[in-house]
Amino acid sequence: MSNTIKSKPTQNATNARRFSIHRRRVRLQNTPPENVIFKLADTPDELSQVCRLLYDSYTQVGYMKEDGSGYRFTPFYVLPSCYTLIAKQGDTVIGTTTIIIKSLEELPVEQIFSLKHIQRWNRRIAEASSLTIHPDHRSQDGALIHALLKYMFQVAREDLGVHDLVMASTPKHMVFYEALLLFRRLSEEVIDAFDYVNGTTATGAYLNFTEMHQDYAAMYKDVPDERNVFKYYMEYEFNTFRSLSTAVTTYNGNRWRPEHLNHFLHGPIQGANSITKEDFELLRRHYSSSNYDQVFARHKLSKATALIDANTTGIIRSSTGNRTPIIVRRIEEDRIHLTAERPYELLEGKELQLLRQDQQTEPVRIQSITLTGELDATVRYDPTSSPGIMAMLTNEQTTLSSKEDTLHKAPSYQEDQFTHVG
Repeated sequence: MSNTIKSKPTQNATNARRFSIHRRRVRLQNTPPENVIFKLADTPDELSQVCRLLYDSYTQVGYMKEDGSGYRFTPFYVLPSCYTLIAKQGDTVIGTTTIIIKSLEELPVEQIFSLKHIQRWNRRIAEASSLTIHPDHRSQDGALIHALLKYMFQVAREDLGVHDLVMASTPKHMVFYEALLLFRRLSEEVIDAFDYVNGTTATGAYLNFTEMHQDYAAMYKDVPDERNVFKYYMEYEFNTFRSLSTAVTTYNGNRWRPEHLNHFLHGPIQGANSITKEDFELLRRHYSSSNYDQVFARHKLSKATALIDANTTGIIRSSTGNRTPIIVRRIEEDRIHLTAERPYELLEGKELQLLRQDQQTEPVRIQSITLTGELDATVRYDPTSSPGIMAMLTNEQTTLSSKEDTLHKAPSYQEDQFTHVG
């Protein structure tokens, strides 16, 4: 017992020394990398380049086995609730990472770590995954990786409304995220084999965006500009960052046209060979329009009912007039999945009303409410009472299109040291 008690302070002191060394070695620039733009991957060529880049990087370091395809593909690259970001020089993708929004399905990191201790009824969690830089663009000062991380944080925080960003990394690489970017461990446990990346050793961590400004300001208050992580990530403005949207109430920004989705699944990438029947069922529900029938026809799927993952506030009114705030997480054709601070107050609910961009939608008549977890509930509703919701689910669904350029605020390391294992 005495050894255990003494080991914790010793470990903390060792980490403090290591972290201090990393912070002294970092060198940051107050301008973005030259001739590089940062954007959502929104063309088939861009996403194809992402898959090739990840295949080359992951097979080189053992995060996936060579299979001769030349591409790494996961269903997250085409789910509307996931966002693959790229750094692009001319026509070439030279860096990438993907933001996976937490929904009813588990995130990859949840295969090995629980997120229960950071989950809150009114907070949105996402996972940062598949981060890599093209070998020809890795540098000693890590200029490109820092810019890509800065862009990812900005998109997650400002465009997607994410509160906590989780990730998995090897223990060796985790030092960078803890020391400089102040990620906190999900657990002190080190996982021997993370199947999502070919059995690689992994640790888990998260960054609290709500406290990021305060934490960075305190840590880097008197640090010179070239080592000031607070100024770089919180104050410098890079006009090469393209924003996704002004606001997000439904996660629908990564929707591909039928011919593009077919290209990814059945064309040169052959993504269909990399995903399970369950993955196909989920994709079909996100792409439920009849326009996609031919894309999924060969896979003999069950009848698809539409769904949309959401990040929408709302209220539930009881018969006595009580109003309980909620966050809508997923909308389906006959039910709505939500979270609330006090779910038991929902049981007498009669109407649900969404609040979108400060505008109230028509009330939805509630048929029943089931409590499904500590903070979770499922509302069965009358579809005929909500033409607005049904229009969201049954229309042809806006497909991905390029966005206009938008101004946004925005050590001696080798960039391959920063890679997520996810």
